[in-house]
Amino acid sequence: MALKTLTPFFCRKIATFFTCLDIDHDGYASHDDMYGRIARRVRVMFHKSDAVEVEAAWKFCCETFLFPAMKSVKDGQEEVLNLESYIALLDHLLTNTCVETLKARARLFFNAIFDSIDVDNGGTISLREYAHFLVCMNVDPEHTTICFDAMDADKNGTLSREEFVDAGIQFFYDMEETPGAYFLDH
Repeated sequence: MALKTLTPFFCRKIATFFTCLDIDHDGYASHDDMYGRIARRVRVMFHKSDAVEVEAAWKFCCETFLFPAMKSVKDGQEEVLNLESYIALLDHLLTNTCVETLKARARLFFNAIFDSIDVDNGGTISLREYAHFLVCMNVDPEHTTICFDAMDADKNGTLSREEFVDAGIQFFYDMEETPGAYFLDH
C-alpha cells in the first residue's frame, strides 16, 4: 500500500489504536467491537448523563473515521475493519479532506470525552480517572502512568482540558512523535 501522507511512526500509533478497537483480538474490528462494546463500557463506567454525550461523540467518530473503511471479508458476513483498510482510510482523509475541519471535530469529541472522564468535575483529570478511561478503551492499565506523565505538560500531576484535548488531537493527526503519541499507549 503506497501511503501519501502517513509516516511509519504514525502508522504504529494507529496500529496501537486499532488494538483498542479489536476487542476480541481476531484482527478485525466489527461494528459491535467498535461501537457496541465500547459504548456499553462507556455506559457502565461513566455517569449516565456523561455516557450519553460520550456515546454520541464516539458514534460520530465511528461513522466518520471507522465505518467508511469497513469491508465485507466474506459473502454473508458482517462488514469489518482491518488495520490495512483503516490506515488507507486515514491516509485518504488526511490527504483529501481539510485537516483543520477534522481537527475541529476532533476537538469537540475530546472535549466531550474530557467532561466524561473528569468524574469529580474538578476541571482536571487525575491519574485514577485517566486509568478508568484507558480500561474503557481496552488499553492495558499497566501503561497508565507512562501515558499520563507524557501528556502532563506542566508536570502538576493532573491533566488539564487543554493537555488532554491537545494530546488526543496529536495522537490522531501528528505524523511525528509528540506527547500525544502516548495518549493510549507507551
